[in-house]
Amino acid sequence: MYFLPAERLRLYRNFKSIEVSDFYAIIRFYEQNEDAIRSLDFEEYLDCTLCYTHALYEATNFGKHLVMCDHLLELVIMHNVDQWGGEDLYHQLLTQKAASFYYQEAFVKAERILKEIIRIYPDDKLAAIQLNRTLLHQKPTWLFKARAAMVMFALLAVVVIALEILAVPYFFPHLLTPMQLAHQLLVGLSLAALFVAEAGHSLRCWYLTRRFVHDSLVRKSQSK
Repeated sequence: MYFLPAERLRLYRNFKSIEVSDFYAIIRFYEQNEDAIRSLDFEEYLDCTLCYTHALYEATNFGKHLVMCDHLLELVIMHNVDQWGGEDLYHQLLTQKAASFYYQEAFVKAERILKEIIRIYPDDKLAAIQLNRTLLHQKPTWLFKARAAMVMFALLAVVVIALEILAVPYFFPHLLTPMQLAHQLLVGLSLAALFVAEAGHSLRCWYLTRRFVHDSLVRKSQSK
């Protein structure tokens, strides 16, 4: 559909008159006028689409946001857009795409995007922090086994304590001290299983993140 220059100017002016913080108004206007917005000049179209995509993210509509991120990344590559508003647009879009995957709990996909960001921008400390958080959410099998062991030790401790209170003093008083030692040991094992597993998982994620960032920095320095 053809739109006259005056119509395109009015459309762009009306879009820019919306408060940048009124995310739902931006989304509503864009979706109601999408065909007309596509007829704008490239820079105006990119401006409107970036605002719309950001509004989707802020409105937690992550499904649509991911679709628009892919579209914008394609535009950025095709038209060789390096900077927009003084920021690296490719970097910004990848960061938001990773965040959308993270909030959708698609942690493997978020990890992949964050690693791509770190390969290109190894000095991005926020990406490294987010990668560590994403890895923490990916629980290995051994962590669940450790948690199961913690529950088992805790249940056994409850049983021993119940016997220690209800039966041992009356029928087996000579076993009171060993039973007390047994329940303390089981409680200790339960807490140790939880602490060692969680600390081990955290340290593993921290190490993997640091190693990946370090390797990315080395590769970038070697490529110069």
